[in-house]
Amino acid sequence: MMVSVGKMALAGAVLASLLSCTSSVRTPAKAAPSKEEAYAQRLEQRLAAAPEDAGIRYCLCSAYDDAGKVNEALACLEVLDKRGWPVSIVPRDFGKSSQRPEFEPLLRRSDERVLRVSRSRLAFTAPGELVTENVAFDPKSGSFFIGSIRLRKIVRRSGGQLQDFTAGNIQPPLLSVVGMKVDAERRTLWAASELGHGPEKGRSELLLFNVDTGELLKRFEARDGKPHLFNDVVIASNEDVFMTDSVGGGVYRLSGRRTLEPFVAAGTFAYPNGVALSADEKKLFVAFDVGIAVVDVATGAVTELRNDTPLSIAGVDGLYVYRGGLVAVQNGTGRGRVLRLTLDATGQHVTHVDVLESGNPDFQRPATAAPTTGVLDGDQFHYVANYLPHSHELKGKPTEDVRILSLDLPH
Repeated sequence: MMVSVGKMALAGAVLASLLSCTSSVRTPAKAAPSKEEAYAQRLEQRLAAAPEDAGIRYCLCSAYDDAGKVNEALACLEVLDKRGWPVSIVPRDFGKSSQRPEFEPLLRRSDERVLRVSRSRLAFTAPGELVTENVAFDPKSGSFFIGSIRLRKIVRRSGGQLQDFTAGNIQPPLLSVVGMKVDAERRTLWAASELGHGPEKGRSELLLFNVDTGELLKRFEARDGKPHLFNDVVIASNEDVFMTDSVGGGVYRLSGRRTLEPFVAAGTFAYPNGVALSADEKKLFVAFDVGIAVVDVATGAVTELRNDTPLSIAGVDGLYVYRGGLVAVQNGTGRGRVLRLTLDATGQHVTHVDVLESGNPDFQRPATAAPTTGVLDGDQFHYVANYLPHSHELKGKPTEDVRILSLDLPH
């Protein structure tokens, strides 16, 4: 699920109050940093370890803006500009800095540097009022499933026609639908759902449907009384389901359709997002705010995927295993793009990054939109081109249709 990168890890930030004293005289307590300031400090440390990572630097620029440090944000963007890195600025990531006159020329020059690669084609559209973050595909029936953030339902597209997949009388009502995956052999559809605003903010469920009939078979919640944002899911061959919790900062596992259990502890990641299983199902890849982690499925041990290329892999949303590597939708470090990551034999290092799609005008229909997630179908990747973040703040219906694009992946 796409969010502004500068806000990605605030929910998982742990703040400590600092108190100093000299001899027996207590000095005034030093004010604890705000969540926004703490996040910016963490990114400063990350950038110090990887100063040439343009994606991490962009995240830091946005974090400065969120923290109200406009001068620092603009100076940070100046560094990106002077180095000529192909990172295009998204105004929504700089709500405060964009009001300053220095911002406009930085924005213009970043747009001029955008790498433009256009290989995708329009697969189909759906009504914009759905506000869609994810699409799933059933290879046996040829049906697509379109989740709705705004209307809290799933729509099936079959034979070119759209119809509601989920019943309107489900009680309690469904939450906003986020990540989905079809288990074609077991004839089921799994969906993560969440509520990111309102009185029930922080409530999340994992849903199991009969993919042929739309019957809701089971609902799963983490009953710990804490806020969660169940985001993306992946299904193992034994039907174990792994699911990221973006607010909690961990990963859940469901085995045997029984009880959701923490698999990677809460607070391990800052905004875990896309998730994918290696072909041998020994590694779980988890995208987080400034990178991608590798989790050993047998032990739960977490390492970070090392990037040996000059292109940043920060800000990834959708993540998919493809031919020994990864396909990633990157939307958290400027304007969106689709990447293919080549991994070494160990699956621990990125050795090459190909930009498969970038600068596509559909990614900005409207200007606040971004590509998010999708589904692999053989050597094709179908994905949402123009998800609208913060759709609950919209007045009236979105005017742009949801656009699903298809991309032929290089072998």
